[in-house]
Amino acid sequence: MQAQIRIIKRGSHNGMSSVTANPIIKSDRERERETVNTVKAWVADWEKRKRSLHDAAMLMLRSIDRVSDNATTEFAVAR
Repeated sequence: MQAQIRIIKRGSHNGMSSVTANPIIKSDRERERETVNTVKAWVADWEKRKRSLHDAAMLMLRSIDRVSDNATTEFAVAR
């Protein structure tokens, strides 16, 4: 599997430049290390987003709970 992104600028000739014409040859180990680092970054971003969404949901639930507690205590009959 080759995971590459090719950026082609408008007005370029055939989308190839001198840099892309002579690609740097990487060893299998270097490509594997890059893939591992990419996947680790994706997982870290996913975990950060999940934690952020969880924290936001908890804040929202706590604010709803506080509002309902105030409304309930005002009208509750305690005997």
